[in-house]
Order: sequence, then C-alpha cells, then structure tokens
Amino acid sequence: MYTALMESMSPQQWSMGQNRSDSLTGDGKVLLENKKKMKTLAQRRQSAPSLVISKALTRSRSASREICMIPVSPESCPLVQAFLAEYPGRLFLGHAQTQLKTGLQIQERHLFLFSDTLLVAKAKSPTHFKVKAQVRVCEMWTANCMDEVCEGSTNPERSFVMGWPTCNFVATFSSEEIKDQWLALINGWTNEGKEKDDPKTIPLKIFAKDVGNCAYAKTLAVNNNDSTNDVIRMALQQFGISGYVKDHRLWVSSCKDDPPYPLIGHEFPFSIKMSHIRDSGNSPGGHGGGLGREPMSPTDCPEVLLLDQCLPPDTQCQFILKPNKVVLEPLSII
Repeated sequence: MYTALMESMSPQQWSMGQNRSDSLTGDGKVLLENKKKMKTLAQRRQSAPSLVISKALTRSRSASREICMIPVSPESCPLVQAFLAEYPGRLFLGHAQTQLKTGLQIQERHLFLFSDTLLVAKAKSPTHFKVKAQVRVCEMWTANCMDEVCEGSTNPERSFVMGWPTCNFVATFSSEEIKDQWLALINGWTNEGKEKDDPKTIPLKIFAKDVGNCAYAKTLAVNNNDSTNDVIRMALQQFGISGYVKDHRLWVSSCKDDPPYPLIGHEFPFSIKMSHIRDSGNSPGGHGGGLGREPMSPTDCPEVLLLDQCLPPDTQCQFILKPNKVVLEPLSII
C-alpha cells in the first residue's frame, strides 16, 4: 500500500513531503541540544555560589590555622628581651620546641638557648612563657643512653639525652636537622663555658658502701670534664677495689629529705657538686636559680669551694659508691 501511495504521488509532491520531514527532524535535534545547554547552564548557576562560598570558607580556615601556627619571632619575645637586658654580654643563640621525656612522662617545652644559660619554658600564649628551669650551659651534658632515661618508643634520629645537675631527659625535636643543630650548639657552648671555669678541678669526697672491706671514704681531685664513669674508675683505684666500672654505680645525696639517686654514667659530678654548693649558699629554688639572676662562676666567688664544708652535714652533697645491683628510676619531669 505504501508503495502504491508513493507511486500515485508526483515527483514534486514526494520531494516537498521529504523536505518537510527533514525539517522537523532537524528542529527536534536543535531543541534537544538547546534544552541540554540550558539545563547545564542552570546547574552551573546553581552550583557556582556554593562552590565559591566553600572555597572562601576553606581559604579562611586554612589562613586562620596558618596564622595560629606561625610563632612570634623569638628575638622579640618578652622573655628573651627581659633576659638579655639583665646581662649585656649575654647572647641569644636560638629557640626550639621540643618534647622532654623521662620515664613515661612527656611534656611539651620551649627551649631558649643563650650563651651562658638555657631556659626551659612552658607556653602560655604565642608571646608569653612560664620558665620551668634555668640552667647554666657549662653544667649541661648530652648522651645517647635514651633507654635508661625513658620508657616506650623514641625516635633516635630526632632525639638525644639532655641533662644538667639532678636531671636527665630525652629531648625530641621536629626534625633530624634541628636535633643535630641543637646537639652541636649545646656541646659547643658547654665546652666554651668549661674553658672559663676557674678552678677547673675540685676535691670530691666519695663514700664507699657495701663494697668489700675498703676504706670508708676517699677524696679525689675531679675536673670539670670528668664523667661519672671516669670518677668511678678513679674511685676503684683509690679504694683498691678490683672489678669493672660497669659493676658499680655512683649515687648522689643532695638533701636529707630526698633519697639518694643513681647516676647513669655520662653526667659530670663536678657540675653536680658546684651547682649544689651555689644553690645551697646563694638562693632557693635549685636547678640554676631564679629567672634574671646571672649564673655565678667560681671566679666570681672563690670561697664557693669552702662553702660546702660550712653547710650542715645533712645538707651537704655526698657521692656514694655502691655495687651495681639496682634498677634506675627516672627523675621527675620539670
């Protein structure tokens, strides 16, 4: 039938019908494409404001977070400025944020290093810090015996043992580079301070306890670079005791109300003794004295070596040699 209809149509009529069909088909395609474009445009118009707002909020939060994380310039910190003003010859060497760990205790602390003093502080705000310890740099020490100072995991690449009279901590820094810088700074300025010590040697009385039938006490000449292990070695020779350094432990008793505590082996008994004498005879507080007081050297006070003899016996700093049969207990964190 369709064939008969086509045959009954003239060529002109067939051509007109075909053109009309093609026109309708083309218009449909155009309308469909326009509809898709309008829909896409509408979607874009609806999503654009929310996207802009989201990006703006994200930028705002990120910027705020970055502003909070940017520390105030350490040189302009009130603590640094006040401490520099106390002593014109004092130099500010650097600041770092670190974790101090002893036993299982961990504390966030800020270190402010000067040419003669280390300040260990707790942050109260980006510009204000509470000093927790003030230490003479010449009486500091460093070591790698982290397992004997703290428990749990420690990053050895970013950490080292840092201590001063009566204290040992594992200090962990934000990077290996910063750790290396601070290790070099502390060691360098510690040696610098020791060069200025006068005298560099002091008499140190060692009491023997539970060590055979040796004499009760011996006095050794100890210099400011002798470690605890060096002193034990000298004491064994003076007491005539056969054996190894590792089989003995040197203990310190610095106050009648505090029990004796064992030294690990890397500490400087010279510094422990001198610190105790100064703190007992000049100011309360210990661990380097109060904020703002210039650390005193033996040259400034020659009678400091005689001061220990004038103190009541129960307040004198005593060193006791014992067999190494105990487990070390870390000291409290600052």
